[in-house]
Amino acid sequence: MSSIAIEEKNYLTKGNKISFALSGFGQNLMGGLVNSFLLFFYTDIFRIDKGAVAILMIVARIWDAINDPIMGTIVDKTRSRWGKMRPYLLFIFIPLGFSVALLFIMPPGLSMTMKVVYACITFLIWDVVYTICDVPFWGLPSTMTPNPKERVKFISHSRLVHSIGAVLPMALIPLATALFPPETAYTYTAIFVGIAGAALFSLSFFGTKERCVPRDKAPGLKDCLRFLGMNKPLQRVVLANVMGFMRALPIPAGMYIAVYIIKSANITIGGLSINLSGTTLNTVMVAGWGVAGYIGMIVSPSMLKKLNFKQLFIGATIVGALASAVLFIIGASLASIMIALLVAGGAYGIVTNINYIMIAESIDFVEWKTGERTEGVTIAFQTLMNKAMTGLQIGLVSASLIVIKFVQPIESATGEIVTQQQSQFTLNGMFWLASVLPVIGWVLSLIPILNFKFIGKFREDVLSELAQRRAGKKEGELLSNETSVLDMYPTIAPKSLDEIKFKF
Repeated sequence: MSSIAIEEKNYLTKGNKISFALSGFGQNLMGGLVNSFLLFFYTDIFRIDKGAVAILMIVARIWDAINDPIMGTIVDKTRSRWGKMRPYLLFIFIPLGFSVALLFIMPPGLSMTMKVVYACITFLIWDVVYTICDVPFWGLPSTMTPNPKERVKFISHSRLVHSIGAVLPMALIPLATALFPPETAYTYTAIFVGIAGAALFSLSFFGTKERCVPRDKAPGLKDCLRFLGMNKPLQRVVLANVMGFMRALPIPAGMYIAVYIIKSANITIGGLSINLSGTTLNTVMVAGWGVAGYIGMIVSPSMLKKLNFKQLFIGATIVGALASAVLFIIGASLASIMIALLVAGGAYGIVTNINYIMIAESIDFVEWKTGERTEGVTIAFQTLMNKAMTGLQIGLVSASLIVIKFVQPIESATGEIVTQQQSQFTLNGMFWLASVLPVIGWVLSLIPILNFKFIGKFREDVLSELAQRRAGKKEGELLSNETSVLDMYPTIAPKSLDEIKFKF
């Protein structure tokens, strides 16, 4: 069987594709609520001390640096009749839904100390549960199909559905706050999201199948870390995105900008004047980011037919940086922010989509070098990357609130939450979070990608050789000219595992 025939074979059923897309929708629905609104909920609704919130976010992300690789190693050591990934997806969706609801429940009568304790416990529960679901879930694509072309389309199309789930809380929260007081609106939304998201996420077990079978002997922790050491494509993608975490600061900072800088705005639709404020204003303000990001995800597979991963990443980064820089020059207004987020969001959607494809293919890279597939530990670093990015974003925004001397809301004698007047220094600091710092983030993300090498003919040769290996070819027959890719690219030939070191 030729390598071309192997590459063109499709493995995924329609049910597999729909199930993975919907389960990711449910997961992102829950994650989107937490990432977009938890910080504002803590400071302005639950009214936890902003210093305590900043410490909580920082400590939680340090813990993430430990528990994600541990979970990845556990997954890679797993052997069951359901595969490596799916056993965890069967048992985690119910705890996942509960943990989301707990984050936004406010027990009455708590002192500030007890509020902090409650927030710490519920957030760490959420964090651990999310890790248990996230690592195996994102390991699924590389086990569901060995066909790299099918995988690119599969991940790209699925991410379109996932992205809708991530931005849907932007509409749910304003709707809830229009129907209920803020103190209960967030809680009711979280309960709904927890139930609906968990139900959809269960499809990640019931509607999928693992087809790439691991070796009989499970790798140990030492082996997994050594495999990671040789996975240069993964290292560069992870580092690029962690270094560029400030690109998406406008999202966690959006609520503060809407409430304290823009405050309110009137728009006219068909002669009807609508006043926007609070969560509704934030939704309109960042809508461009979500819509353009969705479009970016749609067009990125077509763009990859003309550009390689590196070229597309660099191009999108330049566009995103310019959009944020222009916003700073023009200044803060509803129109300028919406336009800037529209352009930057499209660039971010492109980068985000190709990140998932690049990481999935890095598993093939390690398999080519070692003969072993390490989905668990590889995807653990992908999820660590995602959580590090959102954690650093939320942590930086929460720490910035202290630096820029943000004044938290107070409770009036009637029990109403009253926002406070902010100084010009505070308002300027909030605007920098959405303009200057994202420019820096875009630029920093470029540094590791400039030396990304798993592209072009080298990538094509590696994937072709892998296809032939999987077809049972002998090593001497791997290529038509009887030359192995390892011989063609001697500078990246595999070393002894004992000699592998981490180099970025």
